[in-house]
Amino acid sequence: MAADKNISLPVTEKRGRGRPRKLDAMTNAQRQAAFRARHKTDKKRVTVTKNEYDELVLECERLREELAMARRAIAKPRGRMASEGEPPAASAVLAKPVPPADEAESDNKRLVVTMNGREIFSLQRLEAHYGISKRAVLERLIWWVDRSVVQSFGEDDMAFNRYLSRVTKNR
Repeated sequence: MAADKNISLPVTEKRGRGRPRKLDAMTNAQRQAAFRARHKTDKKRVTVTKNEYDELVLECERLREELAMARRAIAKPRGRMASEGEPPAASAVLAKPVPPADEAESDNKRLVVTMNGREIFSLQRLEAHYGISKRAVLERLIWWVDRSVVQSFGEDDMAFNRYLSRVTKNR
């Protein structure tokens, strides 16, 4: 009867201790080799002679001059664009009131606008800077954008009509 009580059980692998390892985990030796490779360049010292230093300084001055020339070249067209009858910048528009509309066309409607924090802070900054209400800031900016869009079409009525039909289709 004692022989009948022996039941053979499948042998499982002994469970390892601690947390199971990730598949891409490095061994300690691999980690140490990677650390040494990263820090190998820190120990290399570079000695620059006086002649090499002077060459580096001259090269830096030449590059600074090239950068300054490029900045001046970019700044010149910007100045010309503003003086050649381009629409005024937003800052110039905010300083002036919106041109008066005909009373027959002017029907005040309420518009609800949802803004993120960034836009709210920008609106508050503009309000404080120009000393006008938030409503006036929004009215002037909307008027300026609308005028800029209409002026961008110039005398091309077909393009303007295509723009209007595209805008109304997207509603």
